[in-house]
Amino acid sequence: MESIDPGGATMTVTTPDLRERLATQAERHGVPGAALAVLRNGVVAEAATGVLNTRTGVAATTDSVFQVGSITKTWTATLIMQLVDEGLLDLDRPIRDHLPAFALADEAAAALVTARHLLTHTAGFAGEDLTDYGRDDGAVAALVAGLAGATQVTEPGALFSYNNAGFVVLGRLAEVLRGDAWSRVARRWLVGPLGLGTVVTLPEQALLHRTAVGHVEGGGRLTPAPVWSLPRALDPAGGLAMSAGDLLEFARLHLRRGLARDDTRLLSRASAEAMRTHQSAPPPLSAFPGSYGLGMDLDHWDGGTVVGHAGATIGQKAYLRMVPDADVAVALLTNGGGSDGLYADLVLPLLAELAGVRAPEPVTPPAAGPPADPHRYVGDFDMGLATIRIGHDGRGPLTMTVIPRAAAIEALVTNPVTALAALDDVHFVEVEPDHGEHRDLIFLDPDADGRFRILHNSRAMPRIA
Repeated sequence: MESIDPGGATMTVTTPDLRERLATQAERHGVPGAALAVLRNGVVAEAATGVLNTRTGVAATTDSVFQVGSITKTWTATLIMQLVDEGLLDLDRPIRDHLPAFALADEAAAALVTARHLLTHTAGFAGEDLTDYGRDDGAVAALVAGLAGATQVTEPGALFSYNNAGFVVLGRLAEVLRGDAWSRVARRWLVGPLGLGTVVTLPEQALLHRTAVGHVEGGGRLTPAPVWSLPRALDPAGGLAMSAGDLLEFARLHLRRGLARDDTRLLSRASAEAMRTHQSAPPPLSAFPGSYGLGMDLDHWDGGTVVGHAGATIGQKAYLRMVPDADVAVALLTNGGGSDGLYADLVLPLLAELAGVRAPEPVTPPAAGPPADPHRYVGDFDMGLATIRIGHDGRGPLTMTVIPRAAAIEALVTNPVTALAALDDVHFVEVEPDHGEHRDLIFLDPDADGRFRILHNSRAMPRIA
């Protein structure tokens, strides 16, 4: 595979080279197993390393199946845009046109929510629900019905707030308009036409393949996760699993603006371009995209625009990055350990070499000292699956404590308390995180007493009274 570096010199990135890079960096970052696929100018190269399960020692191969988590949202968004292409859905009409029973705690907000709000994470309601609604075809509908008690954090359209349940609602729209369960809709309208052989949702489907198991930290070492997948009701938001190569066939569809490899048009050019056109602006957080399209991250890096998504499930992380102007896409699938570090040291250099795009430097914390006015920040904030407690001992910096409310989250939190260093009056960064990144967060919407009502770390978390 030939590539052009930013200086214009020709270089070759071959499959053996990818394999060596992947193996070296995965070992360095303590990732048990990983698969990597690179698409450039229509040609795919793949590599795999490590094991799928540390308990069994089964080797990872290029056809191994990993969970892709929230990358699934780009698939659901594509299914929605196919409905738009067929004239079956208007993104700017209330979703009650098709889901008349859709309800939230705030009736006025529920009547206003549109598919565009859901696709752009601007619907404004609390959207984290890990309840197991069962494994039958009614699971998605059951989660949507359960949203009748979901509180409204901001009015629809007002603020970007990452929302898993919003994409479950979109999945339900697809079910109603197609007359079938979401997983079969995805198979009928994307998996089959793209000729994909490894895409699954259910564990019994995964058993037919070489399938990765997630790994979580416990007792100072990585061990296989206690469960394999998220509840089925979350399938439209994060339920797909597949090989890295099959994920890149989906990426090819978007690089070709709606054309599959065999030139079948599965999505109109207009819809494909709309998906990667700015629709909403997340707060300026270094670990989140600067812009969001319709179900896709948009990052405007030095050298060009990078689109795609990342995903995380229980002990697995996945990354999809596309550079449309260079006809390049990279997929990295992992099953635990320092996945973010592997992505930074493997995928980002590949994108620089193959597409000439460079990611901004990660945020680094300054010295952490006491804030000028601690009472503005201190308190509990509702993340849905956890309570985020901002504290202050009267002397040192602010602290952030993650208090899980679900066992699945508890298993992922190994260092629940971290100090926060101020970048400015509203923008803070973790000093000693448990996930390998110094992630930042922003305080928003001060009340009459100056106390911030919302803490934002990609999700708008309201203060708990």
